[in-house]
Amino acid sequence: MHLACTLIAFLSVALVTQASLFGGSSKSETPESSSDTQHAKLSDGWSSVTVGSTIKLTHTKTSTRLMLPQVSYGTGSQQQAITAFTDTTTTKALWLIEQPGQARGHPVKCNTKVRLVNSDSGHSLHSHANHQAPISGNQEVSGFDGRDSGDLWTVECSGGAELWLREVPVYLRHVETGKYLQSLGAKKYRQPIVGHQEVSGSKKPDTNAQWTAMEGYYFALNK
Repeated sequence: MHLACTLIAFLSVALVTQASLFGGSSKSETPESSSDTQHAKLSDGWSSVTVGSTIKLTHTKTSTRLMLPQVSYGTGSQQQAITAFTDTTTTKALWLIEQPGQARGHPVKCNTKVRLVNSDSGHSLHSHANHQAPISGNQEVSGFDGRDSGDLWTVECSGGAELWLREVPVYLRHVETGKYLQSLGAKKYRQPIVGHQEVSGSKKPDTNAQWTAMEGYYFALNK
């Protein structure tokens, strides 16, 4: 009953909790709004993206969320499609942060590799050079039901930052191919996922390739 209430609270007001879904402490925090300032100040120990946290990634340019809608591509790899969509409440937009060899609560450093695993389906955010995205023809990004080197992404930060910070845009560069995770607002699907933006791999890090860690279940920084 407590878990259900916690989940409902998260979906309605984006409550950020230290570990309520993972058997950890029940300590929680509601982050300050960032609508009035570019980067709202978060409490000490909560400003970094940490290993084991389950987060939503906002496409900075279009304010959509990175999502796995559980629809397969009809072309290319025929793996699960990855999209960006406006629904801020769906659990299909929650991604678990994994980093090999690092404990839960470890801060994710800039220029290090991470794996993003969709919490609803268990599929990893994946890409590969030999398949094209169905709308743009760019490199396909998919949800892969497994683990391999095609699931690894390097977190690239701006302004000399050392850590991946919440509410601050970063780039995610695919380790194997060097392409950047992007979404183009004009490239949208029709049936059965009407209005979902295509997500693909881009050659360059521009505003279409910026992603921001926003709502989620964050583990406090291990000190």
